[in-house]
Amino acid sequence: MRTVGVDLAADPARTGLCEIDWAAGTVTCAPRPIDDERIVAAIVGADMAGLDVPLGWPDAFVDALVAHRSGAGWPAVDEEPAEGRRGLRFRVTDRRLMADGIRPLSVATDFLGIVAMRGARLQHLLTAAGVVVDRSGNTGRVVEAYPAAALRTWGHQATRYKGDEAGRPDARQALVAAVTDRCGDKLAAAALGCLDGCDDHDLDAFLCAVVARAARLGLTSAPANEADVAVARREGWIHLPTADVATVAAG
Repeated sequence: MRTVGVDLAADPARTGLCEIDWAAGTVTCAPRPIDDERIVAAIVGADMAGLDVPLGWPDAFVDALVAHRSGAGWPAVDEEPAEGRRGLRFRVTDRRLMADGIRPLSVATDFLGIVAMRGARLQHLLTAAGVVVDRSGNTGRVVEAYPAAALRTWGHQATRYKGDEAGRPDARQALVAAVTDRCGDKLAAAALGCLDGCDDHDLDAFLCAVVARAARLGLTSAPANEADVAVARREGWIHLPTADVATVAAG
């Protein structure tokens, strides 16, 4: 199995891309800048890809924009403003994570929306290249990943590892060692070599590639009921691993 992980940013110079060949035991982090064409080429040749970017926007937000553009008004806020706008700001998958104590950014009202615009264009390019993109992740070869939440699911510290402030490179390398140690001797050695001294973009891309394998094996929190699947195919759905790294790697 070959999986790809993409830590997508608006800027190709800050985008991470990692490819894992699980049978061969190889891990490769692509040099930057990483443009859309490079990402598409990697995913075309993969069995599954994990993208760290929202694959859609909240239905309520999209509906409100369309109504506003046509002059049909804007939805009334019936509750305290911060609570009443929650459905506009956050997708169903976001709100499910929030109920578990995880706070994702809002694709509608945070800077994350700029990255999602690139993600939307990327989905178009993938479809044009023959890759099936199902934003729910229930079918196709692309799933939405959330590296920090995956780390938390695996029992690791999921904060203060991004950037180069004091202590953060060390925290990042500790995470690299902890995660790769569970990948089996051959792959662990390859991953350690690839991620030695890495920045957070390469680490997150690697984590996305691991989540992609988990999804391929059916070991992620995919939308299950008909209503969730329907909305996820429009808004996207964050896939969190439901098994530890060792189980995913051995899968």
